Amino acid sequence: MKYSVSGLAVVLVLILIEHPLLIQSYSFWFGMASLSGLVLSRPLWRSVSVFYGTLVGLYCLLHFFVLVDGMITPYCVYSILAIAASFEVRVKSDRLLYVIGFLGCIQAVLSQMSISFFLLILTQYSLLAFILLSIKKLSVANEEAKHDKQTHVMEYRALSRQLREQELNTAAKERNRIARDLHDSVGHQLTALMMQLQVVELQLQSMPEQQALVKQTKDLARNSLQEMRESVQALQQDSAKGLDAVIQLIRKLEAESHVRIQLVTKPGAMSVKLTDDQSVAVYRFIQEGLTNAMRHAYSREVDVTLEVKGEHSYALTMSNRVHESRAEEGFGLRNLRTRFTALNGRFDSGVRRGQFIIEAIFPITQQTKE
Repeated sequence: MKYSVSGLAVVLVLILIEHPLLIQSYSFWFGMASLSGLVLSRPLWRSVSVFYGTLVGLYCLLHFFVLVDGMITPYCVYSILAIAASFEVRVKSDRLLYVIGFLGCIQAVLSQMSISFFLLILTQYSLLAFILLSIKKLSVANEEAKHDKQTHVMEYRALSRQLREQELNTAAKERNRIARDLHDSVGHQLTALMMQLQVVELQLQSMPEQQALVKQTKDLARNSLQEMRESVQALQQDSAKGLDAVIQLIRKLEAESHVRIQLVTKPGAMSVKLTDDQSVAVYRFIQEGLTNAMRHAYSREVDVTLEVKGEHSYALTMSNRVHESRAEEGFGLRNLRTRFTALNGRFDSGVRRGQFIIEAIFPITQQTKE
């Protein structure tokens, strides 16, 4: 629309150059002010056709009753309005382009009643329309190429996350297998060694020095068994759990997608201890919400808020700007609703004031907080 305003300003100057006496016409300035005000009110109009129909109708009246017959410059406005109408995002056909051109040619016939003047205006408009259609086709092809590129990038990121999750699952299974083998083999052997050393220690009561040496060996075996158990327990745990995994996920997605994520943590949100099911739900909330925002967001900014409400509930909120309202929840959001319902919580999603917002809340018990 800013290009349309600039074009109209240029045409206004050209009209005054072609017919300087119009600068003294109140009707001319009133008509141009009305036309400019209508152009600037474009964001308030829902229907593209109604808006441009009103705009062209107003200009036809201005052209017929105010402007001087025989002027060439005013006919350029029809081309400018056709260009603006054709490049509207929601316009799929070129019907407005032909209607506006037809009105301009009819105006030429009514003003001059001359076939030569009519052919001049028709040729001018046809040339501009041809150039316009060529530019529009290139623009549409460019937009389709951008859309395909974004689709491929999203598929690549989804595949990368899937492979990463498979790697983590494989690594976790391997750690669990190693931990199980250590526990079943080395752990049992150390336990058996301790029992045998305890028997030998009892048999050496008459030999204090040898008994002390055996006792020292038994303590060494006990310490080795304890260290082995701690190592097994460390192997069975993930490298990052709970909210630490959420922070790592946010950093990873922010680096991959170039989306600026503003994370706000209210007091107590990071220190609270969550159960495994609650941690998984929080992780999936962030993962699905950010993936959803990257796919449908109008801007590259996402706000995430984590907070503890009243020391009995944990709340999550994510919001991002969207271009159009969404009619229904997708598969991922329905899965999130199921997860939080299973935690005796609540999940909501929807568009409010140009922001797509997802919210979740679930209870945290006293035992969880401790």
